[in-house]
Parts: sequence; structure tokens; C-alpha cells
Amino acid sequence: MLNNYLFLLVVIPIIATIINLFVPKIIKKVITLASVIWSLVLSIKVFSASALSFSLFGLTLFQTDVLSKFILLFINILSTIILIYCLKNVNKKYEGNFFLLFTLTVSFCNGVALSSNMIAFIIFWGLSGLLIYLYDLLNAPKSAESARKSFIIIGTSDVLLLFGLIVMYVLTQNSTLFITKIALTNVITYIAFFCLLLASFAKAGAFPMHTWVPDFAKDAPIESVALLPAALDKLLGIYLLARIMNSLFIYPFVIRAIVMILGALTIIIAVMMALIQHNGRKLLGYHAVSQVGYMVLGLGTGTPIGIIGGLFHMINHAIYKSSLFLSFGSVEKRTGTPELDKLGGLAKKMPLTFIAALIGALSISGVPPFNGFFSKWMVYQGVLVTASQQGRIWQIVLNVCFVLAIFGSALTLASFIKFLHSTFLGKLPKKYEAVKEISFNNWFANLLLGALCIIFGVFVFAIPVKWFLLPIIGAGTIKTLLLGFYSSKIILYFFAASILLGIIIYVVFKKIRFDNEYVGTYPTTDEHSATGVEFYNEISSMKPFNKIYEWANKKYFDIYKWGTVFSLWLGDVFHKLHSGLLHTYAIWTLAGLVVVTIILLSAI
Repeated sequence: MLNNYLFLLVVIPIIATIINLFVPKIIKKVITLASVIWSLVLSIKVFSASALSFSLFGLTLFQTDVLSKFILLFINILSTIILIYCLKNVNKKYEGNFFLLFTLTVSFCNGVALSSNMIAFIIFWGLSGLLIYLYDLLNAPKSAESARKSFIIIGTSDVLLLFGLIVMYVLTQNSTLFITKIALTNVITYIAFFCLLLASFAKAGAFPMHTWVPDFAKDAPIESVALLPAALDKLLGIYLLARIMNSLFIYPFVIRAIVMILGALTIIIAVMMALIQHNGRKLLGYHAVSQVGYMVLGLGTGTPIGIIGGLFHMINHAIYKSSLFLSFGSVEKRTGTPELDKLGGLAKKMPLTFIAALIGALSISGVPPFNGFFSKWMVYQGVLVTASQQGRIWQIVLNVCFVLAIFGSALTLASFIKFLHSTFLGKLPKKYEAVKEISFNNWFANLLLGALCIIFGVFVFAIPVKWFLLPIIGAGTIKTLLLGFYSSKIILYFFAASILLGIIIYVVFKKIRFDNEYVGTYPTTDEHSATGVEFYNEISSMKPFNKIYEWANKKYFDIYKWGTVFSLWLGDVFHKLHSGLLHTYAIWTLAGLVVVTIILLSAI
């Protein structure tokens, strides 16, 4: 019976989608909620059970182990919470289609987590990628260009995944995933490795396959941004990366070092871009990329503490980044703008949304005792342990990665000080004086995610580490893996004491003076008041950052641009070769026959 749960986790949401094609919107919401909750219940049962499998026509399609059950559970937990947020205030223009796509998202993502057969994995992986394009199109024509960009980058990564898995099948003659390790001994095995690596990077949003994420975050419905690039796509991309680094290949240390370097570059490049954003969606989008770097860095270490840190940060990020997108989405729904320089002072109007955003900001910035601190701390230790086991040159390289990761965390905090000040603090524009808190389901879902940030931070050893992470690496305790002492309760006490002290000082010395802003001798208007974004503009003019930002604005780091340039160049080459002259075609035909003959003779 339990084995059939694997099949039901994929089929139930699809059945819900088919029914939703023929019912009114209110019924769609009920059916969607029922199917997602049912999937959550089934995922909990699957997580609690031993390894399961489901076969069809004698072919094993779905199978679970500790890692896949872990991913499956959080796919359904996050989907349920985000769906609660979506039950009200989704844009009426695309509300009906949104709920159709939502159930398909749960089905396809469950399929990726459960698939043990290469063909099934490719199908569900490709379908989950197609949903990114469809969600983006909900906001067309505004989102047409970002939809095209995400379709091309994700589609290209699907081709890379297909090629990599075909090579694996040819080498092993086995279509079952995650069983036989392949040693990187020749060019073809290296090509297969990097094809799969780039596929995982595109799904998770890591450098250099990351550029679709900020554009999708800016243009797509905010609920879909919280669901996919902030949460489920991160789980699937890092899930594949964890398989690549620990199950599929045997590789030399230089490969691990390359992955760690790419992780560090992802952190610093994306956070530098986030600092100068005036659009709140794009700021959060770049941070959705930057945080992937910590996951890649942790998994790249190959150490138990680093792997746990990378996987834990994957879950932490999905929780707090979904909360941040949804919090800002609530602000945008009430104010009608995502531009930070047009916001301010909304904490008094939307206090519950502010609390959720504050918790998310502290978590992503790595402030203890919230969950983001501990996962980053474990990633740092994984890097240090790996560096200590290598020669002098590699120690220098990995320590640079370590410094970049810490510096990236500091810049994240600076960026979210800007985000919170610009959105919730400062002066409230007069046009927002009538703004009210968002609906119950919206702030309730946000506070649920905030509660998880606190629980996973304060009870880090008792819940996430013990229940979810240690079983993945087969370890009985984490205390022997840590390089130092950490007590979330002690930090919580200090945190609570500092807040209490602040309240006491406020009550005893309640003297607050409010001053008006002036330009010259005239009071400022809303259009000319100081905002929280202007200070950070100076960063883009500092040397050597100014050159980096100049290159970024010219899209030198955008793989989509270079792919477009290469495609146009290749098309021009073929256009010139397509001369219409018979003797030219004859020469190319002869050359092709020679190449094919050489290949066949070498095979013999």
C-alpha cells in the first residue's frame, strides 16, 4: 500500500488539475487545497516509512531513499504554506490559470524527487522547467521577454541534462539513477559531469546559469516567484547537485574545487548586484541567486559538515526567501508598486507583514539565533576543513572562497537594512495613509514561514539536524563534526535581553523628537524626500566596483546574451555557407562522408 503512495503523489495533483478545468474559481481553490494537503499527508507517511518503490509494467519508475524523502517532504510543506497565501488576493486576471499550474507544479516536483528511472526523471524535470515559462506568461505582455529568457536558459539546461544522462546510460547500460558511480577518466565522462552540473545550476539559479532568476522575479506573479525560484526550484536543483557530487561520479579534488569556486562567485556577484537595486523584486531575486552559492559551496566541500550545511541552507533559504517574496508581494498588492524609493513607513500600517519580513531578513543575513546563521556556519566549517586537508596553493584558493562567503553575508545584511528601511521604516508617503494590513491568509502564511525560521534556528539540534540532516549522511551526532561550540538557547537569551533592555530604555526615557526634512529652507515633498536606496548608489561609482557594475549593465555576465550572440554568429556562418551553388554542396557532402568514414573506421 505504501508503495502506491509514490504513484498517488504524482497522480492526485494531476487529477485535481483536470477537474479544475471545468469548475468555478472558488471550487478550484477548494480542490487545489484538498489535493495539496493530501499530498502533504502522503509525503509525511512516505518520509516516515523505509525505502519504497513503485513499478509499472515491470519497470521501476519511483524509488525513495533518505535524501529523496527529505526533498519530497519539504516540497509539500512549502507548497501547502504558499498555497494558503494564494487563497486570496491573487490577481484576478490570471487567478484561474494560476491554480491550474499550482497543482501541476506539486505533481511534477514530486515526480522529480521520486524518479529513479532516467526517462521518468527527464520527463518530470522538463515539465517542471516548462512551468517557469507558463507562470511567467501569466503576466504577459509585461513578462514576455523574461519568459523567453527563462525558457531558453532552462530549455538549454534540459538538453544538457538529457545528454549527460544518455552518456551515463551508454557507459553503465543501466537506466536506474543514483546507483553506479562513474569515474571521470576521459573527455566524455567530464562532458557528462559538467552537463549535469550546469543543469542543476540552471534549476537552482547558480552562476553562470542564474540570469533568468532576477528577471523572472521582477515580472512574474509574485506568488509563483515565491513558489519556484525561491523554494521548489532550489530544492530540485540542489537535490540534483547533491546526487552529482555524492552519488553519480568519482572525481579528483580539482572538480570539487571548481564547484566551490563557482559557489563563492555566485555569492559575491549576485549580492553585489542586489545592493544597487531599486526594485524590491529584483533585489530579492538577486539574493535568491546569492544564497545558492552557500549551498553549492557546502556541497562542494565533500565533508559531512559541509554537506549538511549546504542541504540545511537549501531548506532555510526556501523558507525565509519565500517569506520575503510573499511579504513584499503583500506590500506591492497594497501600494501598487515594487519600487523601493516610492515606499516607506509601512510598518505601522502593515505590522504583521513587517514582522514576517524582519524575521526573513534577519534569517537570510545570518543573524543568530535564526536558522540562516547555523547553516552558513556549517558551510564555513566545511570550507575550512577541506582547506586544511589540501596543499598550500589550494588552501589559499579555498580561504579566499571562505572570505568571499563571509563578506557576502555582511553585504546581505547591508542590503536588507536597505530593504527594510525603504519599505517599512522611514517616512510614510501621504498616498499610503489609508493602507491596511493584508488579508488573514496572507499574513498567516507569512508568519508560519517566520515561525519555521525561528524553530529551525532555536531548536536546530533537536529538530532539523536530528530529524532531517543527520540521516542523510548516516551520522549519529553532529557535535563531533563541529569545530566550535554553539548554543542557540544562550544566543536567544542574549537576543531577548537586548530587546527587553531596548524596551526598558524606551519606556523610561521616552523622549522622541520628530523633525521635518528640508531642501534648502523648504519642507520636502514625497517626491523629494530622502529614501533608503540613495546611499547605496555610491557603491556603483567606487573603484574597482564601478567597472564591474559597468560590465554587468552591459550584460557581460549574462549567459543568455552570449548565447544569443553565438546563435546569431552561427546563423550568419550557415547563411554564408548556404550559397545555392551546387559545387559548394557537393564539397560539404564529400567532407561529411569523409568524417563519417573516419569515425566508423576508428570504431572498428
